[in-house]
Amino acid sequence: MRTCYLKLMVGVVLGTASVGALQAQDLPSDEQLQRAFGATYNRLGLIEYCVANGFATTGDVANARRIVAATLSGMTATPAARVQQEVGRRGTIVGPQVIGLMNPADPAHPEEVREGQTISLVENARAQKLSERTLCKQMTEQAAAVGAAER
Repeated sequence: MRTCYLKLMVGVVLGTASVGALQAQDLPSDEQLQRAFGATYNRLGLIEYCVANGFATTGDVANARRIVAATLSGMTATPAARVQQEVGRRGTIVGPQVIGLMNPADPAHPEEVREGQTISLVENARAQKLSERTLCKQMTEQAAAVGAAER
């Protein structure tokens, strides 16, 4: 069960393209886990950014924190992974992860923030012709879905 949950979280954080690769393995590597943990912390920070800008609620942050705690239960995130929360609080997305609505009609796929890349939530929204509010809503809805699956 824990392996399935880990794969679900890593998949949600890194995007659907990464899920297929992880399903071929029994467990993610330490490096994959730390990237996923960093992305998870970054998402928490982004949701905190959304709250600070009026695009989400404190309940959304509480839900995101529960997900972080459940994801890391019994495991240790590196300090570098934890720093990603502060980066998110400043409105910066750190890859690898998907923030936005997957649009197969857009070959550029601006919703994908690749490993080693950063982009502000504002720029990401603009590239997708969306608003920050829309991206915040999507992230909080995804977190709510993960929280419901956890129960």
